[in-house]
Amino acid sequence: MFSWLGHLRVLPVSNARLFGVLHLVDALIHSEMKGCVTLSKFFNDFVVGIDVSSEFSVVAMLEPNGSLIRKPFRIDHNPKGFNKLLEILKKEEERLKQKPIYFVESTGIFHLPLFFFLRSNDLKGFVLNPLSVHSIKNFDLRKVKNDAKDAESIARLAKFQEVKYSLVPEPQILALRMMSREYYAMSDMLTEMKNRLCTDLYLLFPGYLDVFGNPFGKASLEILKTYSSPRALSEVDSSELALMISKISRKTVSWANKKVNALLEITTQALSMPMEFDILSLKIKTHVENIENFQNRLDGLIDQLKVMIQSPDFPAKERRYIELLEGMPGIGFLTAVTLIAEIGDFSKFHSPKAFVAFFGIDPSVNQSGKFNGDRNKISKRGTRFGRRVLFTAALASIRTTRKGDAINPVLRDYYHQKCENKKKKVALVAVMHKLLNYIFAVLRDEKPFALRSPKDHQSWRHTKETALKLVA
Repeated sequence: MFSWLGHLRVLPVSNARLFGVLHLVDALIHSEMKGCVTLSKFFNDFVVGIDVSSEFSVVAMLEPNGSLIRKPFRIDHNPKGFNKLLEILKKEEERLKQKPIYFVESTGIFHLPLFFFLRSNDLKGFVLNPLSVHSIKNFDLRKVKNDAKDAESIARLAKFQEVKYSLVPEPQILALRMMSREYYAMSDMLTEMKNRLCTDLYLLFPGYLDVFGNPFGKASLEILKTYSSPRALSEVDSSELALMISKISRKTVSWANKKVNALLEITTQALSMPMEFDILSLKIKTHVENIENFQNRLDGLIDQLKVMIQSPDFPAKERRYIELLEGMPGIGFLTAVTLIAEIGDFSKFHSPKAFVAFFGIDPSVNQSGKFNGDRNKISKRGTRFGRRVLFTAALASIRTTRKGDAINPVLRDYYHQKCENKKKKVALVAVMHKLLNYIFAVLRDEKPFALRSPKDHQSWRHTKETALKLVA
């Protein structure tokens, strides 16, 4: 029992970190009792912890025996600083006869230049989850917080504990992720502009929002851009306006005449407002121009994403993944792209549960002693953008087409069954969970999605299991 004890080395440990060492030993003992040892696979390696900020980083280096090689030192985020770190690492590599393995905390984009620089120089590195790093940073009994201590904590966490880490995605996937996130950032700004336009229209053109089903359609925006005040709209020739609406909307003149009559009616009412409100027409014109500009930029981003994915440099496997997801009901091109960009390396997920947890759809646990919380929410610990598009896909899956056909009849029925005894929001989360299981199966098997009812699925699963037993 405790066979690993003979392999442990006597490490120089300060009183402040004695509790941490005891915690490590206690964890190892309990792991041994359970039949598995959770000792980090980097226990005997030359480990480097890097605490990254926007303009500089602090580096801590641990020898294979766990002691600090030197005091943590600072490097600037410029070529001189990067080369300084590389020179030091190469020197210690020659002395220890071991290649360093570096670890950085995920800090948005700030860690990427240094990470890729070291990787381009044939060094191996990993990215640690900020939640894991935060827990070890606050492990000491004394409240001490500085960059040097944080860098050392990162190094010791990677060296002594079995923690989850990840590789930085390939540059093409990382670029895809940044472009898809930029799309949603611009989309949010576009939504804000539309809301501002609606506010001004409510004051200057009362009733305008009821004239067009989509006030942001081409016909509506052209009217607001050309006749941005009630006075200008009242002076226009009605037949000329009807022809313009008919041409832009590609609908009949009679339909356009109805819209013109409705516009003239609200214009009469709008003219009763004080003349000082006419200044709002300038705001409306600006909003319309910004909306059109942002919409064109969003369309351009979609085109760029398509060009990137079809490029010969783009990973073929990820391109295939996007095609497979795009073939699922309720998932369009942008949703498929965003999901693959956020997932990165799919091989890191060994089960549907881990896949669900990555998106933060797994339920949080609230239990202490005899208390068991019964109002548990989803953890929301995973990718925020992935969860956003998953929500959109779930909504699309339970809707119907204009003809009344369900987009995904299985998920739609599942949603309504859940709504019988659950809130709609809870039912929708259940649909998101189910959808993630579908996505996991499609990516795992690399086969197109097949729509099956629960009864058909059980029959198919039974047939598959029987076939596997016969083969075995």
